Amino acid sequence: MKLKKPFLIVICFLIVFAMPACGSSESPGNELPVYQLTEQAFTGLQAIWEPNVPSSATQESIDTGQLKITEHAALLEAGLGVSQSAGRDWIENLELAPGFSSGSPANRRSLLYIWQAADPQIIDEESPIRFEAYADLYRPHGHLTTQVFESHVRSARRISELSGRPFDFALLAGDLTDGSQRNELTWMLDVLNGADIDPDSGRDDDPVLGPGNDYNDPFRSDGLGVPWYAAIGNHETLYNGGFGTITDELRQAAVGKEIFEYDLFPNGFCDGSTPDAEVVTQGKTAADENRVPQRRQEVLSMLFEAAGQPAGHGLSSSDVSAGRGYYSAQPIEGKPIRLITLDTVNSNPQGIGEGARGSLKAEQLQWLQTELASADAANELIVVMSHHIPADFAPASPVSGDELVEVLAGSQGVILHVAGHGHENEASPFTPLANGEHGYWELMLASTVDFPMHSRILEIVDEGNGFISVYATNIDHNAPEDSLAHHGRQLAGAKLAFGTVTSQGDVAAFWEDDLQFQNMLLRIAIPQALQTNLASYSWPTRIESEETLQNLSGP
Repeated sequence: MKLKKPFLIVICFLIVFAMPACGSSESPGNELPVYQLTEQAFTGLQAIWEPNVPSSATQESIDTGQLKITEHAALLEAGLGVSQSAGRDWIENLELAPGFSSGSPANRRSLLYIWQAADPQIIDEESPIRFEAYADLYRPHGHLTTQVFESHVRSARRISELSGRPFDFALLAGDLTDGSQRNELTWMLDVLNGADIDPDSGRDDDPVLGPGNDYNDPFRSDGLGVPWYAAIGNHETLYNGGFGTITDELRQAAVGKEIFEYDLFPNGFCDGSTPDAEVVTQGKTAADENRVPQRRQEVLSMLFEAAGQPAGHGLSSSDVSAGRGYYSAQPIEGKPIRLITLDTVNSNPQGIGEGARGSLKAEQLQWLQTELASADAANELIVVMSHHIPADFAPASPVSGDELVEVLAGSQGVILHVAGHGHENEASPFTPLANGEHGYWELMLASTVDFPMHSRILEIVDEGNGFISVYATNIDHNAPEDSLAHHGRQLAGAKLAFGTVTSQGDVAAFWEDDLQFQNMLLRIAIPQALQTNLASYSWPTRIESEETLQNLSGP
């Protein structure tokens, strides 16, 4: 009997994913599998994963609805997905450093060496309150978010351990979960801190028999192994990131079996017993009390009580009690560096989608001004973190985005504002309105949930001559091509062609724009008082970006 080609494709696909991924290994006894990485570590300096641009025939199939985003195997058969290409060197940016010159090797010092991630948006795809049935919000890779984020954490840890010194700390710029659910935040924290992860909810599913070879299989995370700080985002505290507050009705529905009916979109969930997590629009899912969506104070409490260092991760017990998601910290003991984390979540959104936009209250702005004045008086270097950039603030925000920029630019110590939310890589220089003597760089980082699925290593170097250099090196997770995490990357790349959620539809234009903000070398002039104070402390002389990151072997 002659089998038809589509049938053969399905059979081959199932065989591939029924085999234990050679990117995973199983420990003796009852220990869970630990997924492996590529043999050699790499960053965007050595290699990058690019999205495949759809052919005209494929794009026509998408536009006419013949090729559907839920047809995972068909997406890759049509040539969508990703391809690896050569890495790219740092792109130098001198807007904030007129007359820049490199410091002498004897005077250069590495002030900070850190890892940053944004928008992991860990997804429980089997939850009855999801929008999986609405194509514009559906992610074909949503069922693989825990494996993807864990691969990023593991990739970062390996690079940290290969370096002359480990990362000083890590920054997570919000949207740690996608649906604000407790189990999603638990999975994210367990991946980050190291634990056994079972990314399954409801009943115990095993869509592909065997350990470590499907998205619902338990696995082991070794964790990042360095201190970390987090900002909260709109997806931790609002329904699916901006479609209303967390009501009692929503909480009750989330832990139950029935699909939650929502006025604007047809809701649905994914069937965790199927190899591709097929979308279900009718019927019931298995109940799970750990799916409860959380409110702000509950999210802050979990972050405050989370394992790992430092204790509280920047938050105090009074912050948790008051529902304050903003704080400041001295991340390296005895050094003149201040980390200021803002809470830019709109806690009282007016209208659908408004909650996704940023917001800042006057009380927090006053606190920020006090913190900046204190840090400037002590001649400290300041790094600011938030989920939203000011340009993404809602029109109804009590403090406008322009006001926040003016306050940050008016501080002599602020050199960097890191953020997420936009799911793209971007960089913008800002200077005080009154003069151009100094300024700061705003860095938006792409998400790990959507393509290009980047995290980033930041190293801040004092040139010793009045200039600061910031090495921003992007990382593709180092999961091998036969892994679950790479399958997630393929599907995320395929999704770009559909022009939904945060992607533009024009894959080539999207990628051309994003490339200019990957692997950047940002130069900044700093005031004399700050320069003098930094020079009075002892700092590492090894520049890890040049000595370690630039010299990795690559895949």
